[in-house]
Amino acid sequence: MTINSERPINQQSNKSYAQASKSMFNTSEVLKIKEKFLALNAKKINQVNGIVNGQSKFKPCIKMTTKGPSRKNIIIPMSSDNVSSFMRNSFLNVANINRELRNAKTDILVDYIKSDNTGIVVTTNKIAQQSDLSIIDRCVKNSNNINSLQVEDSRLPKSKLYLKIIGIPYYPHADSREKLLSSDIETVLKQNHIFNNISLASRPRIIKVSPKSDMAIVWIDIWDVQSGRNAKLLIN
Repeated sequence: MTINSERPINQQSNKSYAQASKSMFNTSEVLKIKEKFLALNAKKINQVNGIVNGQSKFKPCIKMTTKGPSRKNIIIPMSSDNVSSFMRNSFLNVANINRELRNAKTDILVDYIKSDNTGIVVTTNKIAQQSDLSIIDRCVKNSNNINSLQVEDSRLPKSKLYLKIIGIPYYPHADSREKLLSSDIETVLKQNHIFNNISLASRPRIIKVSPKSDMAIVWIDIWDVQSGRNAKLLIN
């Protein structure tokens, strides 16, 4: 009796030899990577080798370097003297504002208040409406030892803009070696009508172009409270 044994038919691979060999790690390349980067473990070496050979499927992940403003923050610009007086009794002021908000039967309550370089920032439990802002404005301006003439109307931030100004003299006075100060930049901004609808997010930063240069670069972080644009502006 004859027994016919059938052998499985090998399926031809869909990959060519070049494609198959490309998917395999080159031992010599792996050893070179290991020699140059002794601290890398096997997994990291495989990742580096995959990137070198174009096999990495990782997509670049863009990470923001700055955190955007929260819509629960209410910005109230005011003078530095007002900030000091207001923050001295911040807990009492929070209680007074919340009492007025409850009397108005609104769902908004103030969690806490902090100071910054331009005034105070009121943080609420929800996004405030215009009627809520009016109540908070009135409470702040009626606080003890506050000069209401030096308190601007409250506003909700929409976006953060970065303004870079170049070509500014580091020593603005010809007959003096006094350096350009952040307060000088703030004074100029307040006098220019194009900055009427913005509020500084931090004090302007002044950087000297080089140790031997007499020119400066000024970086300004601002809240754009109307247009909601995100932009990086370059002004010569």
